[in-house]
Amino acid sequence: MLKGSPGKPLHPPLTDASIGAYTLGVAALIAGKAGLQPPQMAHAALIAISLGLLLAAPTAITGIVDWLDIPRGTPAWTAATIHLVVMVTATVLFLLTWLAQRPGYNAEEVRTLALVLGIAAETVLIAGGNIGGANVFVYGVRVLKRPETPVSEALNPLGVRDEDAAQR
Repeated sequence: MLKGSPGKPLHPPLTDASIGAYTLGVAALIAGKAGLQPPQMAHAALIAISLGLLLAAPTAITGIVDWLDIPRGTPAWTAATIHLVVMVTATVLFLLTWLAQRPGYNAEEVRTLALVLGIAAETVLIAGGNIGGANVFVYGVRVLKRPETPVSEALNPLGVRDEDAAQR
């Protein structure tokens, strides 16, 4: 259940949502510090980063479940382990960003420390996302590669028929 179904893993859509929330939060920090609607951007930044932090737990859990299935000692496992460490680092940096910006929410201003931490967190997040993407696009982790699958089955939100189970 935590893995998703064949052809529909749960980890990637959760990463998209959390990366989007974090990125919006950092964009709001930058915009607010640049003088664009500072009170609104101070609020938007904290709300968006809060959403990213709320999504961190389910994103990490589904990622760890996928990581546990990768054969140990392989290049894909090494890349996944590096991805895990980098993403935990990014999450800690976003938590620190949240803590630094929290007083700015009430004061309706973007805090300089929050901006610096947010940019650092976003930089680490980008690196971690790139490393995670290598597992999919280079090593094919959780990719079915079934080019003959009918479109109606491939687009099924519940997943693609598990051919291995059908042969048992």
